[in-house]
Amino acid sequence: MKNILHITSSARGELSYSKGLSSAIVEKISQENAISQIRVRDLVKDTPPHADEVSIHEFYKHPELYDEQSKKLLSYANTIVDEVREADIIVIGTPMFNLGLSTPLKAWLDQLIRAGVTYVFDEQWNRVGQFKDKKVYLAIASGGRSINGAPDYISAYLKDVFRSYTGITDVETYRIEGTMENGFTADYEGILKDF
Repeated sequence: MKNILHITSSARGELSYSKGLSSAIVEKISQENAISQIRVRDLVKDTPPHADEVSIHEFYKHPELYDEQSKKLLSYANTIVDEVREADIIVIGTPMFNLGLSTPLKAWLDQLIRAGVTYVFDEQWNRVGQFKDKKVYLAIASGGRSINGAPDYISAYLKDVFRSYTGITDVETYRIEGTMENGFTADYEGILKDF
């Protein structure tokens, strides 16, 4: 039995193409696997807090030094760390904004990644991720279409973050493009035909 964590991050709500594609991925996974739980985290409805002058120091504290204030300031961060830890499969939907990911998703990553929690340092000061053996699917929506040879900043960035700071290396990307075109119709089944 597998646990799925489905993260959505588009302000378009039910009209979101990234949410539509990520939901189609969750449906495909559910058809092919025995699923015990699907946890959905909507980062627009439950927006991650941004680090501020007080909380930023907690993110760089060693977990052994956490106190009551740490627990309070890291409450959201600890919740999402637990959600990722418990998930076997993570499905992330994000729209492309100016070649980058959505701001709620960036804030979520900033809350998730912590030394001593999602990664540790070995004796040579190399980062060692603590969440290996998980699968991540990225569902990326963009209004335009990529041009041959154009870099994919979002998936490259997310793959690097997951590899470097969590140890997750199995990351697969699916894209829905051209959503701003007149008469655009989403074909999630076509995008996922080789899933």
